[in-house]
Amino acid sequence: MPHNNNLAQAIAAEHEHPRRTAIKQIAGLLGLALSAHSLDVLAASNTNSRKLTTKLLSAEELQMTGEIAELIIPATDTPGALAADVHSFIDQFLAECVSKYEQEEFKNGLKRINTVAEDNFHKTFLACTHKQQVQLLTAVEKKEMGFTQDDKDFFRHLKSYTLFGYYTSEAGASQELAFLPVPGGYQGNFPFAKIGKAWSLN
Repeated sequence: MPHNNNLAQAIAAEHEHPRRTAIKQIAGLLGLALSAHSLDVLAASNTNSRKLTTKLLSAEELQMTGEIAELIIPATDTPGALAADVHSFIDQFLAECVSKYEQEEFKNGLKRINTVAEDNFHKTFLACTHKQQVQLLTAVEKKEMGFTQDDKDFFRHLKSYTLFGYYTSEAGASQELAFLPVPGGYQGNFPFAKIGKAWSLN
């Protein structure tokens, strides 16, 4: 019986390897360095359905992260960041894959956006209109409306986390990106117009 358990574990590990590889490749493209433990955590998080409970962020912070992520990757003819549950992914990523300092910096970044929203529109980011939310995030990029370089750095990290979470999700990997479990043979000099999408790594 122990032999059978070991065999099952080996098969499971072999099956998981392509997902770990894909996550590592996407992380590299986004400039994120991940430990072996982080890869295991994220591979599991993208295989299983995530619960609505938070691991690090408060309920309001999670909702705000989701709204910002949706502005970064909105729903079009394919699901957006909210539908892909990217905000829950970011919550888990922050809880298990970054330092305490980076966790606090992320929370402070959200607070800064809320502070500027209160100063300029007299309401929180979540209470702002879509146009006001876009104006705030544009101001972060341009370091306007009181935003600083630190705020811009925070937003850059949030965008990286959003892209990482989205393109390692089922929706991002199978609907936004083209995907074939077993790709066909090599065809050189193929017109990109006939492809239409970049290819998923997992």
